[in-house]
Amino acid sequence: MVAPPITTCDPTIRPCLLTRGPLPRTRTCAPLLLLLGLTVSLTVANPSCESSVSMVRNCKQLWKILDRKVSVPRRRITTSPSNITQTELPDKTMEAKCLQSMFELIDSGFFNETKIQEIANGATEMNLPIYRTNRKLVATNNGGLENPSPLVFNASWNREVPRAQAKRFNYPSISRVRLPRDEEDIAFMSVLELGELIKTKQVTSKELVRIYLTRLKRYNHVLESVVTYTEELAYKQAKEADDLLSQGTYLGPLHGIPYGLKDIIAVPGYKTTWGSTSFKDQILDIEAWVYKRLKASGAVLVAKLVTGSLAYDDIWFGGRTRNPWNIEEFSTGSSAGPAASTSAGMVPFAIGSETAGSMTYPAARCGVTAFRPTFGSVGRTGVMSLSESLDKLGPFCRTAADCAVVLDAIKGKDPEDLSSREIAFEDPFSVDITKLTVGYTKDADMKVVEVLGSKGVNMVPFELNYTVDSVQGILNFTMNVDMLAHFDEWQRTGQEDLYEAQDQWPVELRRARVVTAVDYIQFRHRELVVS
Repeated sequence: MVAPPITTCDPTIRPCLLTRGPLPRTRTCAPLLLLLGLTVSLTVANPSCESSVSMVRNCKQLWKILDRKVSVPRRRITTSPSNITQTELPDKTMEAKCLQSMFELIDSGFFNETKIQEIANGATEMNLPIYRTNRKLVATNNGGLENPSPLVFNASWNREVPRAQAKRFNYPSISRVRLPRDEEDIAFMSVLELGELIKTKQVTSKELVRIYLTRLKRYNHVLESVVTYTEELAYKQAKEADDLLSQGTYLGPLHGIPYGLKDIIAVPGYKTTWGSTSFKDQILDIEAWVYKRLKASGAVLVAKLVTGSLAYDDIWFGGRTRNPWNIEEFSTGSSAGPAASTSAGMVPFAIGSETAGSMTYPAARCGVTAFRPTFGSVGRTGVMSLSESLDKLGPFCRTAADCAVVLDAIKGKDPEDLSSREIAFEDPFSVDITKLTVGYTKDADMKVVEVLGSKGVNMVPFELNYTVDSVQGILNFTMNVDMLAHFDEWQRTGQEDLYEAQDQWPVELRRARVVTAVDYIQFRHRELVVS
């Protein structure tokens, strides 16, 4: 949308510096370059035009949205004081037009007047205080001599990388497991127990697929936790698992075990909707790394499970996912589908993701065990990205032991995910917890502290050298700018108006449009310091 002419003597906007040098991780920054690397001067095009003075003054005020001071050439005002004074308030119409002009400058003239004003208000109320707080926290010296590049996130940085070779875990021996008569009891068995039933041929993978697909279809109309049933694929993979076992090949504890994937994880031939109306018919011809790992372990995919729209909260294009323990409540967090489905015995385990609480919140609400692994330990190729330095994938299960089993299958170096690493985890099944030291803050759940202490864990109190609020602000801005980089076209083409919860991503991503490059890089630096 082209802004209407303001007057016959608009200020001429002349770029005096435009830096577009090559940046690492340009995917993260590309949509911001027009604004973020730009310094401009505003000059009056026609000295005889009275309105140009007001225009320049208004635009100068608007640079405060970016928390930047800008100098403008002055000229003597020869008009009558009754017409214009140094203390006159900015004209609202002129301000709106100037705002529109500013957004045209950063190639964002597609916003209507209401949205532009909303961005300006939000930037003033939220962006500026966080910018100023973060600058004090970062307190970097001129020259950047001590700063690692925050645009390339490497979780190990210059630290020594352990030379120990990554090994498979030694799973505990499970014996004397008997097949229950009641399918409800079968549905709530642990992964290790189900694995023993398959290994001893008390049940087939095909039979388990039937049990879990039946439960998925029976309870989904209440919980709204399933996007797509992968029934044909499930029976095909189950047959392959059963055939291998009959030939004497057993792939491990996930052999023939049904599971679900959060619907931001791509599987060829099936929709990957990202929970959004804009993408509800999307089919990606990509095989996600985590799906490949599970397939190689013999696991059987039975469903694509709900993600909150574009991985935000529990609202999606088909409704809102509920808590199986109390269907008057919702599951919270974008991994709502994996949490609710695992809790309700609709799948033995599921894979979810977390950028900022999307696993921990729904796991706590739905009463399941979730494991959010160390950053970089699970590859993310073929998974919708919010923020490359924050996104993580992990399992939802009903026991901690099951989480370890699933982690063992999905961890490892993903060649196409530059942040992924081969990490030599200590075998969780052979850890002596009396040799562990765990720190806790004063606001921790003291019951947890007491239980761990009673088991022999050395519990040590400590204090953070930063406030939770300051870190939350840094996290939010980093995530929002990264997210906007990935969904720039979505916003530009007006698809945000279709978004299921208008007070969520649409508002936050509009505000991210006016985060400067300087502040973004400082946020990323602070993120590294905190981590």
